[in-house]
Amino acid sequence: MFEPLLYAAYGSNLCHARMRGRCGMAEPAGRALLPGWRLSLGRFATIVEDPAAVVPLGLWRITRADLDALDRTEGVAKGIYERRHLTLPDGRSVWIYIERVFRAGPPPEGYVEALRHGYRDFGLDPAVLEAVLSPGGLARVT
Repeated sequence: MFEPLLYAAYGSNLCHARMRGRCGMAEPAGRALLPGWRLSLGRFATIVEDPAAVVPLGLWRITRADLDALDRTEGVAKGIYERRHLTLPDGRSVWIYIERVFRAGPPPEGYVEALRHGYRDFGLDPAVLEAVLSPGGLARVT
């Protein structure tokens, strides 16, 4: 049975090709902004709470099997990322992954390209991403 869920991506899972490789049933479901959080980047992307910030998100409609696949990919069982349930400002509930084990950067070049590609795929303003990628932007402040 198809049980649609919403998953909010902010990192490499914005890239349509990458996400379809991980979650074959995933379908883009729009975009949103998540206030009170900011993008942070070490070796990989995460978000951290920051009342003055906002993170652009790409939304995916996924199945329970897709969510299980994301748990494996994001290393939930190993404690690398944790899956959280958040409510967007418009009231929609989404699943999102937040890094628990910080891995210092810089990110691999292919990862950066997947981030940029994902921002283009969802039509997101790249300013937030490029600010984090700029010199000095990789420093993680929590």
